[in-house]
Amino acid sequence: MFKSRMCVFAMIVVLLAGLVPAWAQTVASKSDEAKLIATLTSPDASRKDKADACRQLSIIGTKAAIAPLASLLGDPEMSHMARYALEPIPDPAVDRAFRETLGKLSGRPLIGVIASIGVRRDAEAIEPLTKMLMDGQVSPEAMGAAVRSLGRIGTVAAAQVLTASLDHAPSEGMLDVYEGLFRCAEVLAAEGNGEEAAAIYERLRQVKEPHQVRAGALRGAILMRRGRERAGLIREHLRSDDYVLFAAACQTALDLPASGITRALTESLAQLPADNQILVIQTLGKRGDVASLPALFDAARTGPTEVRLAAIRAMPEIGDASVVPVLAGLMADADRQIAQPAKESLASLPGPEADQIVMTMFESREMDKRQVALELMGRRRMTQAVPVLLQAAGVTQGRLRPAIIRMVGELGGPDRLPALLALLDELESSQDLDAARQAMSVVCAKADDSQAASDMLVNRLGRSKPQQKIVLVRVLSGVGGPTALAAVRRAVDDPDGDVRAAAIRALGTWKTTDAAPELLALAQSADNPTEKMLSLRSYVGFAARRDLPVEVRLSMCRQAAGLIERNDEKTLLLGTLGGIDSVEALGLIEPYLTDSATRQEATVAALGIADRLLSHRDAGQYAAKLIAPLEKVAQAAPNDNLAQRARNLLAQARTKAGR
Repeated sequence: MFKSRMCVFAMIVVLLAGLVPAWAQTVASKSDEAKLIATLTSPDASRKDKADACRQLSIIGTKAAIAPLASLLGDPEMSHMARYALEPIPDPAVDRAFRETLGKLSGRPLIGVIASIGVRRDAEAIEPLTKMLMDGQVSPEAMGAAVRSLGRIGTVAAAQVLTASLDHAPSEGMLDVYEGLFRCAEVLAAEGNGEEAAAIYERLRQVKEPHQVRAGALRGAILMRRGRERAGLIREHLRSDDYVLFAAACQTALDLPASGITRALTESLAQLPADNQILVIQTLGKRGDVASLPALFDAARTGPTEVRLAAIRAMPEIGDASVVPVLAGLMADADRQIAQPAKESLASLPGPEADQIVMTMFESREMDKRQVALELMGRRRMTQAVPVLLQAAGVTQGRLRPAIIRMVGELGGPDRLPALLALLDELESSQDLDAARQAMSVVCAKADDSQAASDMLVNRLGRSKPQQKIVLVRVLSGVGGPTALAAVRRAVDDPDGDVRAAAIRALGTWKTTDAAPELLALAQSADNPTEKMLSLRSYVGFAARRDLPVEVRLSMCRQAAGLIERNDEKTLLLGTLGGIDSVEALGLIEPYLTDSATRQEATVAALGIADRLLSHRDAGQYAAKLIAPLEKVAQAAPNDNLAQRARNLLAQARTKAGR
């Protein structure tokens, strides 16, 4: 106990030691500013110490820290951290310090200072930045930083400088100018200077290249307008031969909920090329305005298939009840390319109106409509339809009945088990009976109280006809539990041979291994050869379960081996033994190596075990024990390929055993 406590204490000490650096990074107090400044100016302070001081000053720094920090702006290693500390200090002296360094720095420190001027939006820096743009000696990188910072400053004066640059900037710097103008327009618009922002966008709309500038400018121009002017500009570019501008108009319309925009999008829809119609339709769907539905309905009924499909897929996005009958009508379209997507859209459409359409379809006399309605019930999870389905299952005949019964299971809960049991008594065809089995298995699997479900099934089992008993024992195998096991075991003694066989098979598929002893006892005592074979095969099937311990599986195989007579049973046993990675399994396989009917399967099973054991990381402990069995396998192998494989594994075993 003392040692374990000491170990815990040692772990705590180690963890606390690892946290010391984190605690050391707490925020300094205002009184520490002088110490931090002293660190900045000390020739003995390391780069890390100065960087840490800058981080703290970015939080508590005052006017006293400005000059020491500004002195580091020309230091390539400390310039970034100095700017990081200076930018949050609200004193105007920071702006003066940045401006004063513009003519003194170059390279990355200069670019960084220009960026900081933009961050602080220093309007007084417009003039020196403009001079810089006119200076042919400044690097392209610095000029790009300057125009971007002018954009962030975002005043009318900055906009004028940037607009003038459109006519003078070198071609390689135009993208920076465009970016600066976009930034400037955004700032102006945000601060209520819409006219100035609109003027920038209008100027950029005149640019021929690149396309992203034209598209961005059109978007800005649309957003700067109001009412009819805004809708008119969208309408104008919907008819544009320039797809970039057309797409930009559609994209911008997504952010504009007004009904006037909907009219602009729908008025000329039918006159557009198919590709353009599709994009407009997708835009209408995403906007979700019910006013667009008449146009979408028209597009869905006639025109190119691709356009019709786009309209059908857009309707659920709007989600209005008026969509339901249109989609229902389109589901009957002769073109499957239309009918199937219409069904998909109806399935995804929320609301009781869609549910009611589905229910109406299910009441139709047309088999195809009822089948589609049934599928839609499942996809829409229409649990409220279960009573109607149960009623229909009692009177419907033919191929639709099993589908209805299965849907009861899919949508119904455990409370539907009594109704399914009552329905079971009326069923005769194998398809109907199997559907009932599936439905009952599904609802039982949903039950929180499996014992209650088991009790109902067992109670029904004793008073059912043979066909129904077969269904019930199969359902009970999935439910499991002592009560169910006892009932299925009793069914093995049923007078009807088919019921007995079904009960044995049910025991073979039991979820837990407590059915295995019952199967072994049946295999040992059964007089009927078929039932003995079924019991034995099911018992061997349990031995193949990999979740059981190896010793248990081997014991089961030994017990089964004493009962096996048929060659196919021997093959089944060998297949099970071949999946048990144990030297003892090789001993059980050995007798079958001399039997011509099982030699092939026995060899393959033995080689598989040996191969896996020799590949194991602890192969050394198995190697010596594998030598003798592999020698026998090599001699008994029925063909050269298996014999060579056995010899190769034998050589591996001898090597790993040190022989």
